[in-house]
Amino acid sequence: MIDYHCVGNLPRKHHVTHREDGKLLMEQCVTRIGFDSTYSILYYRIPPTDEFTVKSTELPGFCPVEPLPAQLLHRRHIKTQDIEPRGDFLTGRRTVLMNDDVRIGVVKTCESAGRHWFSNGEGDECWFAYDAGGMMESVYGVLPFHKHDYLIIPKGTPYRIHPDSERATFLVFESDSYIDIPKQFRNQAGQLTMDAPYCHRDFRRPSELIRYDKAKHGEAPFTLIVKYANRLSVHQYQHFPWDLAGWDGYTYPVAFSIHDYQPRTGLVHLPPTIHITFSGRGFIICSFVPRKVDYYDRDGVKSIPCPYGHASVDCDEILYYVEGNFTSRRGVEGESISLHPMGVPHGPHPGTYEKSVGTDRTSELAVMCDTFKPLLLTAEADRVEDKDYHYTWVRRENEAMETSK
Repeated sequence: MIDYHCVGNLPRKHHVTHREDGKLLMEQCVTRIGFDSTYSILYYRIPPTDEFTVKSTELPGFCPVEPLPAQLLHRRHIKTQDIEPRGDFLTGRRTVLMNDDVRIGVVKTCESAGRHWFSNGEGDECWFAYDAGGMMESVYGVLPFHKHDYLIIPKGTPYRIHPDSERATFLVFESDSYIDIPKQFRNQAGQLTMDAPYCHRDFRRPSELIRYDKAKHGEAPFTLIVKYANRLSVHQYQHFPWDLAGWDGYTYPVAFSIHDYQPRTGLVHLPPTIHITFSGRGFIICSFVPRKVDYYDRDGVKSIPCPYGHASVDCDEILYYVEGNFTSRRGVEGESISLHPMGVPHGPHPGTYEKSVGTDRTSELAVMCDTFKPLLLTAEADRVEDKDYHYTWVRRENEAMETSK
């Protein structure tokens, strides 16, 4: 996904005998797009095929999930800060927005990770750690992460997440396909270009394999919950199924800090696509980080750093607010999600546009997602929506400019 990486003990060639203490290891190829794209090769001490039960389960608010049946077209503010913490990295998941390409949800934990592991068989995932670091265990090994890190988890990866604190909040994107580096940031050899907003050194990879530990992993049965076709199935194993001797390839999880993103600045305001960080089929994920802003100043005419009003008639846009001063919005705070749908023009709140003139830098930290298909609210989002948000642009007679709540 980022570049070639290897961990552990590997044979000299693919598909040849590889033994550990005289025992032949099981080679497994994890491939993308059939056998035509990136892949990794994993060497198992015990083949991960000794499931002795498979049954179905449900996690209300996460899977199965459906959008609300009828939704008016207007701007929305989903106050995910009002969602109560629940469960762990898996049982605490709630989906708030969805279309055929991507599902956007939040995780607000109140307990440590259970013994279950999870694998998304529908597509890649991108986690953003809002307020806590921790450690992710996966079949590829151990990957520490920090507050404000992204975690990219490839499709079909068994994993579980251990935050540093039982109370932790995450924003989660689930793709229907891939989440990867945009193609324009790679050269012909696949290397990240020198004008990309990050470099290979910014991405952290698993460096230590998992060894079965009874104290950490418990005893059989070992449980893996798999999501596929908007359903969950529970697979139980007699042996710990994620104990590898080694692996190599291009498919594996990575961590990346939003603070390592290198923003661009121009004379005048540049479109939000300059903040693109990752891309999927039908959507992009962008990072808004503190930066110097537009600096045109000539003959008394100055640039306007605040985003101009716009009608992106082919895209829905959501913004997840993390921290800092959001120059174009009033009434939002950390964990707020704003949705500005195609078909309805949007822009800065009254008073923020002119107030931004002369500003030399922004302090906002936020995650944005643009989609080419409409994003629809779920019941979880409906419960915490600020129903008046669409009308906060209206300036009524004898009222102050500030109308948001």
